[in-house]
Amino acid sequence: MKNFSAARARAIFAKEFKHILRDPFTLIMAAALPLLIVLILGNSIEFNIRSIKMGYFDADQTTSSRQLVDAFGSSNYFKPYKIQTPNDGFDDILAERARAVLVVPPNFESEMAAGRTAHAQVILDGADNSSIMAIMNYMSAINKNAQQKISGMPSYMTRGPLAFKTRYLFNPELNSRWFSVPGLAAVIIALVAVMLTTLTICREWERGSMEMLLSTPATTLEIILGKVTPYAILSFIGFILVFVVARILFGVPFVGSYTILILATILFIVGYLAMGLLISVSTHKQDVAIQFACIVGLLPALVLSGFIFPVEYMGRGYRILSAIFPARFYIDISRDQFLKGSHIGAMWPSFAAMAIIAVVILIACLIRFKRSLE
Repeated sequence: MKNFSAARARAIFAKEFKHILRDPFTLIMAAALPLLIVLILGNSIEFNIRSIKMGYFDADQTTSSRQLVDAFGSSNYFKPYKIQTPNDGFDDILAERARAVLVVPPNFESEMAAGRTAHAQVILDGADNSSIMAIMNYMSAINKNAQQKISGMPSYMTRGPLAFKTRYLFNPELNSRWFSVPGLAAVIIALVAVMLTTLTICREWERGSMEMLLSTPATTLEIILGKVTPYAILSFIGFILVFVVARILFGVPFVGSYTILILATILFIVGYLAMGLLISVSTHKQDVAIQFACIVGLLPALVLSGFIFPVEYMGRGYRILSAIFPARFYIDISRDQFLKGSHIGAMWPSFAAMAIIAVVILIACLIRFKRSLE
């Protein structure tokens, strides 16, 4: 059995790196694609619903009813506009011109002045189930503010005998970008690492240069390390670009350890590079390999990683399936280091999981890699 030679691995690395410098597509994939994805998704993903169009019909026309409407408008969550009849509000919801309608009855202020409960009707578009709970939570908070404003009494006098004062840790403003952009790093690195690596061995097979490479004294491990290392560097550069954009453009704080985040990123990159290499040595066709790369790299990173849907709320089968993808664990570490800053002792299960996944896939690559042209 041949001994490992660092010189041979460096020679393959230099050859692959020179090829990358001459290949505009690879450079665009490595540099421009991460920036493009983080700018588009970072600006478009918004978990906090704002500017909800709400029609209102004020049959009371009093100071209290106007203060109620103003409480909705000043919240920045709703954009109230006047309608002539409650039926107009129903028509607006049906035509999707409004998401909610507020109907204030004619006895609204008199009921409050008499010390009785004043009722106002709120009609919501229940067809959009993804936002209905958020709108109801907004209305609960607005109801308390409106009650305080209309009665002119402090909040502790307008509430019941038990009142909760909520404080949000780590993300006081519940800023969606603070939550989504750190997770985008996992999606971008996974996509770039898998897509770039799948083209390496496949390109050699399709161009016929694999025969020349196999005729060299280089071992399987030397070939794999020499060909994958340049893409590891490019993937890490993509991570740096995403990190800079997150901090400067989106203002995401970073309170954790750079060492922990860098170590997690390296493990994550190794895992997905190995995954892309396994696809490459198994398919031998660039078009087929790219399709597998999208299925294995992009979809799980978006759907099964916790980037969009919390993993703990998934079914047991999906939770088990998500555990075989490094993105599931890297997103937890990335978000934690950006917003919480936990020490590495609290992160070791995620590190161990990513290390095990990377080692298993690398071993599979070494076994699957064929030293023949058959």
